[in-house]
Amino acid sequence: MRSILPLGAHANPLHNSCIPMTEIHPFTLKLMELCQLSDVSWAAWINCLNGNWLIRSDSLPGIQRKQLENYINSPEMKNWLTGNLSVIRTRQRRISKKDDIKGKKLLLFPIQEGSQNAIIVGIEKIEKPTKYLWETVAFALKRSLQEGDQTRIHQDALMELENTQQELQARVAAQQAAEARLIQTTKLAAVGEMAAGVAHELNNPLTTVVGFSELVLDSLLPGSPQRADLEIVLKEARRARDVVRRLLDFSRQSETIRVNADLNEIVLDVLSLMQHLFQINGIGIKTVFEVNLPWVMIDRNQMKQVFLNLLHNALNAMPDGGNLEIKTSRKIRYGRQYFAVSIKDSGVGIPAENLPRIFEPFFTTRAGQGGTGLGLSVTYGIVSEHGGTIEAESTPGSGSTFTVLIPIEENQ
Repeated sequence: MRSILPLGAHANPLHNSCIPMTEIHPFTLKLMELCQLSDVSWAAWINCLNGNWLIRSDSLPGIQRKQLENYINSPEMKNWLTGNLSVIRTRQRRISKKDDIKGKKLLLFPIQEGSQNAIIVGIEKIEKPTKYLWETVAFALKRSLQEGDQTRIHQDALMELENTQQELQARVAAQQAAEARLIQTTKLAAVGEMAAGVAHELNNPLTTVVGFSELVLDSLLPGSPQRADLEIVLKEARRARDVVRRLLDFSRQSETIRVNADLNEIVLDVLSLMQHLFQINGIGIKTVFEVNLPWVMIDRNQMKQVFLNLLHNALNAMPDGGNLEIKTSRKIRYGRQYFAVSIKDSGVGIPAENLPRIFEPFFTTRAGQGGTGLGLSVTYGIVSEHGGTIEAESTPGSGSTFTVLIPIEENQ
């Protein structure tokens, strides 16, 4: 990156003193980081001295910096900049193609009322979070300059920008998570409608096949050569009927009854149902439950189905035995409090290429073992209806961790 200062020091046009290069350099780096975070083309801190506009700190390479200096010192831009710095107010103007400056629009953020200091930003599309971020940049510099301590200008500004950057990152993460949940929920709704129609069409002929197969079997002698073949037909027809039943359960909008409940208690209830299966399969169980956690508004039966599905998947992931850890805690995500239940197994794990697809309906890696690909889809749908989400982490050969996050209401 090109140095923004001459060797040794940079003349400060505000206070006619010198600022060491090491104090301005971090601010330039921060401008570059914020440009990437807020998706703007470039940003610069400028001020006017003896009628000429100077760039004090910027996020531009050398050639573009020179272009920007020529641009802001053109007669048209000089008049525009000077006329808009008399009042603390964000201004904007379109960047002409002939100006050869990146971005479609120019945003101007005055730093101090009546002074010749400003932040200018080149941007393609103006959005509220981006505008808010750069208003905070200007405010941070304003406060530092008002204190008059040159050694603290960049330190205070950087601290303010760091806080703003973290807040913006949290907002972006929350928006991305909400969009992912919306996409997944839309997929589930569309597949649910299709599945309901298909299931009803298949249910009647399968019932007929199962019924007549049983009648024929009852009429055959125990040693009949056709008996073995017919038993295979009956077994497969029943398996197909079970798949249809799961499809109907997946698509059916059952009435939910939400009550205040203790998730620790619900997890223990489900675990007690499966504890025998874990023991006979050589799986050790470790529980770490955080006490005094607030209760949450949930449908108890639906939430039991969630943990039953996840524990069943963990069991299938450890065919040769292993270790299972179930942990409850309170976590912060996207600025909100969540009740977290994590289920960690030491099983075969999930390949990296399959991890993004595990919540898709009908996606399964156990097709040969009777998997239908609906368990995690149903689980995801239930948790989403409760305003929560599921986080999945996995390392092939080392196991997987599924974390169910249910929001804790503020009034609780």
